[in-house]
Amino acid sequence: MDSKIEEYKEMIQRDIGLLGYSALRYSLFAGRKNNRTEYQVRIEYADNQFEVYMTGERASVSGKSKFEDFWQAYKEFMYKLQLTVLSNREHIQNNEPPEYPCPLWDNEKAD
Repeated sequence: MDSKIEEYKEMIQRDIGLLGYSALRYSLFAGRKNNRTEYQVRIEYADNQFEVYMTGERASVSGKSKFEDFWQAYKEFMYKLQLTVLSNREHIQNNEPPEYPCPLWDNEKAD
């Protein structure tokens, strides 16, 4: 499965680049306790399941979903990345602070 996970990781990394989301905080199959940071979208493979979740303040886990099928996990992971961009752009539009500085929303201007 390790070689398959590496393939999945490369594919997700490529797709993140194509979408222009490389500046987001995310983690691909790093291990549940490795490289955790605040406001990060994560995908892991543990106990024969894919886990997709976000971290919040102090890297706490929130909204963990588990999948047996990689493609369902992939869809959820990419959806969470998109929601991160949209919600932080909305924060900026409403003159609220974003979760963290990122060029994907730092240049947004309120109407």
